[in-house]
Amino acid sequence: MSRTIVRTDKWPLQPSPEVRLHLLATVDEYRAYCKALSYVVMGHWPELVAATSFCAATEQLIHRTRKNPSPKYLYFEKRFYKFPSYLRRAAIEFVKGQVSSYLTRYRQWQSGVRQRREAKPPVFNVDAGCYPVLYKGQLVKFDAHLLRAWIKVWNGSDWVWAEVSITSKRQRHLIGSIKSPSLVISKKHCHLAVPFGIVPPKWETDVVCAVDVGINTLATASIVRPDGTVLARQFMHPASDIDRRDKQARIIRRKARKTQRLHRGFAKTPYRKGKGINANIAQQVSRQIVNFALEYGASTIVFEDLKGWRPKGGRKRSNLEAKVSRLAAPSLSYPN
Repeated sequence: MSRTIVRTDKWPLQPSPEVRLHLLATVDEYRAYCKALSYVVMGHWPELVAATSFCAATEQLIHRTRKNPSPKYLYFEKRFYKFPSYLRRAAIEFVKGQVSSYLTRYRQWQSGVRQRREAKPPVFNVDAGCYPVLYKGQLVKFDAHLLRAWIKVWNGSDWVWAEVSITSKRQRHLIGSIKSPSLVISKKHCHLAVPFGIVPPKWETDVVCAVDVGINTLATASIVRPDGTVLARQFMHPASDIDRRDKQARIIRRKARKTQRLHRGFAKTPYRKGKGINANIAQQVSRQIVNFALEYGASTIVFEDLKGWRPKGGRKRSNLEAKVSRLAAPSLSYPN
């Protein structure tokens, strides 16, 4: 049975000035709802966790229905007029995770699991910068060609549908199923974070090229059979180019020692040269890896997963020194 993975695309939106204000108001209204709801969930956490349905138990406290004519907290009905039910359930799930995370961290602090002995207890942040999840068909709709979207927004007095143009998108909508997106907006940017459920294809190959990205040696490529037999190995380390790049890093350090305040554009030329050398190294090594794989008939190249990796400086190192260390760190990009 194939395993489904979730990948998220960014779909930029181009709303009109009026619709942009409504989108900003929608996010503010959703955050205000989550803030008020967090106090309720925190105060009733034991009974809500013990309930058969966390969402239904929370709605019992805040939402009036025919079967529940007298909820305990009437504030939500008065303050949040006609708040969409699907948006309310999305807020409940978000606040549940927020409160659960805080209580877990607080219990760890109480048990003595701390980075420092004098560390203060964690603080519950009710002003979380969350964004609303738009359930398909209920809070967001798309046209047949995915060029336009209709989003239910808060215009200050009622919840209405607003039309927004989608300026660009990738091709994942052709191979995966669209899930409920999130509305992400600020004063400058506006987009939909659209998740997709994708079933990765099964790769059937006899020979693969495995690449290990190192620190001292830039890259090590190996030709491996399915049974683990290594047919060939090649070390890729352009020492002369690395020395040229490190020379630019030394120039930056020498300049930094001669001044206390770093102005805008400080050491512009060495930084530009260092970035150019890094880009050239990446292109050269990428081409060597592809040629090495083609030489032995490998149809698949597998790279080491370095997502989120970056050099870290010590506590007493300046921001400039940390930036210089990142410049001097090896860089490798995928071939075009």
